[in-house]
Amino acid sequence: MCWLRRARHIALCLCLWSAASQAAEPTCAPLRRGAPVDLAAIEHGHGLLWRISGAQSGDSFVLGTMHIAEPRVMKVVDAVQTQFAASQIFAMEVVLDESAMQQLGGAMVFHDGRRLSKLVDDGLFASTARLLATYGVPESMADRMKPWAAFTTMSMPLASSGLALDLQLMGAAQQAGKEVHGLESITEQLAVFESVSEPDQLAMLRDVVCHYGTFQQELGEMVDAYVARDLAALVAQAMRYESAEKDAFMEKLLWARNVRMAQRIAPLLGSGQAFIAIGALHLPGERGVLHLLEQQGYRVEAVY
Repeated sequence: MCWLRRARHIALCLCLWSAASQAAEPTCAPLRRGAPVDLAAIEHGHGLLWRISGAQSGDSFVLGTMHIAEPRVMKVVDAVQTQFAASQIFAMEVVLDESAMQQLGGAMVFHDGRRLSKLVDDGLFASTARLLATYGVPESMADRMKPWAAFTTMSMPLASSGLALDLQLMGAAQQAGKEVHGLESITEQLAVFESVSEPDQLAMLRDVVCHYGTFQQELGEMVDAYVARDLAALVAQAMRYESAEKDAFMEKLLWARNVRMAQRIAPLLGSGQAFIAIGALHLPGERGVLHLLEQQGYRVEAVY
């Protein structure tokens, strides 16, 4: 009867494993589609490199980037090399030097004893830790991460490696002896994430975990739109889902920062020969950086 006892033991283990597996699954809600976007109505909807003219000292250029190292994205460097090489000033969203990277790393984790596993249910934490492990984050570190740090990490392409486009341009600018400027400080950029309420952070974390496969697939579609220089499609893809939490976050992440960046770009354009690299989603639309520069009297023209 030994085999019978073993069979019962295996059956019991399978039953317990099944119950544990079900308990480890987060509670998920379906994504809610936003209203369709009229692509033709989006200002500055096509182009990655834009000539900004009006300064007495000559033209400058604004490049829309993606903050990843995907090979197709990196080919943009070759396409804009002439304008980049001729520039004397290089500006990006934030200069990620060693000090900034240390500040970023420190801001991503709790320092007050709190733990992510205590803020979410067991199923959500188990799935979060499992996904973060694929990015090289051990469970002990995942438990210390703030919700915004966890969901932004998982919003990146899994296969992304090497220096992102912005950082490669920064390194090339420094090596060439150009003036290098950050349009924001790392403190200002971190404040965008820290200002999101913890309940909203947790809601966005749940969405990313629950729909991770969908979001990763759609990241590929965003790269497709980027290499096609289709900024209007990028906007439509970024806005395809809606929620109160996401809308509030995008207001801080995009629109408020667009105003700040446009204000800080203007002095750099006054001398001409500036090359500004910022995320492509900051460029188009009536609340985009390009429109805001036009409102300051600059002429904007797509050249690539």
